[in-house]
Amino acid sequence: MESPRAVFGNPAVWDSVFAAHESVFRSIEYLREVAKDMVAVTKDSTEEVVQVETALTHICSEAMLDVLYLVGNHRDSGAMKIARGMFEVGVIATYLEQNPNEVHDYLNFAHVETWRHFQMLQKYSPSRVTPEHLKAAEAEYNGVKAQFANAKGRVRARWTDKTVKELAEAVNRLNVYEIAYNAASELHHMPLTGIIAHELDWSKEALFVAHGSLIDTAVSLFNVSKGLGKELENRMQTAIANFKHRGK
Repeated sequence: MESPRAVFGNPAVWDSVFAAHESVFRSIEYLREVAKDMVAVTKDSTEEVVQVETALTHICSEAMLDVLYLVGNHRDSGAMKIARGMFEVGVIATYLEQNPNEVHDYLNFAHVETWRHFQMLQKYSPSRVTPEHLKAAEAEYNGVKAQFANAKGRVRARWTDKTVKELAEAVNRLNVYEIAYNAASELHHMPLTGIIAHELDWSKEALFVAHGSLIDTAVSLFNVSKGLGKELENRMQTAIANFKHRGK
């Protein structure tokens, strides 16, 4: 007798979920195709802002697929957790598009994070960090730390001195922040209301936040890139129009 095959999902709900959100699903798949083609065109760019926006768009598009899988299987709270992260990606993408002079901060802060990770590894798992890697990471950290230090020499915790809320306000996404971060944060941080929140249907919110975040990220990639052509521009405009008329 054969062992039962694993089923990674809930096929019994697929048709009903698709019927409930069909126009949104189709709009998202259209957008993901546009994003994929833009990433393919821009992935070899030598411009730092384009490189960053390309990476963010690719990551956001892959996360969008995760949201689709989860919503499609009635795992709505899980979908909202991912959508919350996508919101931050979209905000960062839009902010860097509007403030390209801060791309160096975004990139250079990786040396700060690497040094901090290596210090943690050295403390708890020293065998995983070679002296050569530690020395190289420290040298890179020392080369950029002044860029992120305050008047007392303390290096900040993030690549920007703005909070996520302040970044969202800077790019006019504060209204979505209240849903994507404040409300959905209970799903992560688990106060008593977080337990209750896991029983709610987050499908519409997850799709809306994730869809809008991928729109923002893809638009930012398009805007910082040159020579993408009229065809991609028209497709991007169609994707935006689809989002604006979602569910109608």
